[in-house]
Amino acid sequence: MSRPLAITPSLVVVLTLGLMAAPRAARANGAFPESFQLVLPADRPHQVILATNFGLIISDDDGATWTWTCEQKATVMGALYGVSAAPLDRLFSLSTLVGLAYSDDDSCSWTPSGGALDTVLASDYFADPTNPLRVYALGKPPNDDTVPSKLFASDDGGKTFGTTLFTAPAGTTLSGIESARSDPSTLYLATYTTTPMPATIHPKLERSTDGGTTWTVIDVEASLGTNSFRIIAVDPSDARVVTVRVIEMLGESVAVSRDGGVTFTKVATVAGQLTAYVRLDSGTILIAGALAIDGVGFRSTDGGLTFTDWTPRTTSDGGVPDLSEDGGAPRPPHLRALAARGGKLYGAAKNFSDDWAVGVSTDEGVTFQRLARYNEVTSIRACVQKACMDSCDSQAGAQIWLPITCIAPDERTDAGVVTPPPPPAKKKGCGCGVADARGASGTTLGAEALGALAALWLTRARRRRR
Repeated sequence: MSRPLAITPSLVVVLTLGLMAAPRAARANGAFPESFQLVLPADRPHQVILATNFGLIISDDDGATWTWTCEQKATVMGALYGVSAAPLDRLFSLSTLVGLAYSDDDSCSWTPSGGALDTVLASDYFADPTNPLRVYALGKPPNDDTVPSKLFASDDGGKTFGTTLFTAPAGTTLSGIESARSDPSTLYLATYTTTPMPATIHPKLERSTDGGTTWTVIDVEASLGTNSFRIIAVDPSDARVVTVRVIEMLGESVAVSRDGGVTFTKVATVAGQLTAYVRLDSGTILIAGALAIDGVGFRSTDGGLTFTDWTPRTTSDGGVPDLSEDGGAPRPPHLRALAARGGKLYGAAKNFSDDWAVGVSTDEGVTFQRLARYNEVTSIRACVQKACMDSCDSQAGAQIWLPITCIAPDERTDAGVVTPPPPPAKKKGCGCGVADARGASGTTLGAEALGALAALWLTRARRRRR
C-alpha cells in the first residue's frame, strides 16, 4: 500500500462566501485544505467518501448531496483512510499521532485498534480485499529506536492485532505491506536500510508465499537504485506482478515486477510527486502526478508494459469541456486520488485550483464530470452534529464552506433559511471559486434571512466559548 500515493483497488477503494477573502488554512497546524483518498465500499454502489485533511466528506446518493464528519480524537492528523472488504465495510484511519483506528458507523465514532497496537504506533496497514477479518499493520513503539519495527496481523477485522509475522532486522525500516488478491497467502513487504557517510539507502523486498510463516529477502537495489520505495499494488489476477513507487532524489517513478519482485522495470517517471494510481476492470492502468504547479498523467492499456501521456479533461455541468484561463486547450486537473467501481472512475482534484474536489468519469478518464466542491457540503452528519460543531465553525471561518453548513436543519428554519447555497460561480483567472448568497432555487436570499443566519451563527459560537 503506497503512502502517501493515494491508492484505491478498483473493487474496494486506495474548500466560500463571496463576501469573504481568499481561502485560508483549514487545519490547526496551518496546512492548506487538501484531499487524500477516495473510499468506495464495494457493496454500497451509491456511497462515495472523500478523505481530506479536515475530515471525511460523504455522499450516500451518488454525489447529489454531501455531509461531513470532522477529525476526532482517534483520527487527528489522519492521512490514510480505507475500507475493509464487504460485507463488513469497516472504515480505517491511520494517524501519524494516534496510529490505526476503525469505525463501524460511517465515521460517526472511531476506536483505536488494540492488542499489539496498544503500545505500538502503526505506520502502515493493509486490509485484505478477500477477507474482511484479515488486516495487516506495520509499527513500532513511538520514540524508541531500540525496538525494531514489526508486521502484525489481525483476524478480527482490525479491532485487535496479535500475531507477529515479521520482525525487522537491526537498522531496517518497514515501509509497506500488501497481500495478493489472487493468492492471499502471498505477502510483499517493502523495506530498506541506510548506511551513513554519505547516507545511502539500500532497498529490499521481503516476500512470503505461506501467509507470513517464512520470508524470502530480495535485494532490489539493482532494479530500483539506492532509493526507498512503497508498494502500490499487486495485480488482482497474478500474484507475481507487483507495482511499486520509487522515491528518487529528483522525482518519483513507477516500477513493475513480473517475477515476484526479483527484478523491476521502471515504466513511468515524473520530475515531481506521484499522487494516484488505479487499475480499471478493463485492465487499463492510470497514474497521476504533480509537476510543480501542473498535473500530469499516464495511461497503459497493455497491463503496464507501456504507458502513454494521459490528459483528462473536466467537463462543466452541461458536459462542455472547460477551457484554460487564456481560452486555449483545457488544462488537466491536479488529481490527488483515483478509484473505480461499477464501471465508473472517480477522481479527487485540487478543490481550489481545479474548481472541483470530486469528479466521475464514464469513459475511463478521458473526461471527468464534476460531482462536488468542498463548499457543497450541506451539513454536519447528524451523528456528530455536536462533536463537530466547533471544527465546522473553523472551516466556515476559513471559507471552506458557508456558516449555514454548521447549523442544524431545525435551527436554519428559525433563521428563515432552509438549505445552503448552491456551488459558487467560477471566477476566471484566479483558479478559485467565489460563491454568492443564493438559496436552493437560485433566488438571492433576503437581507433579513442573511442577517438572521449571521446572528444565529455568531450567537451560538459565543455561547460555546463561554
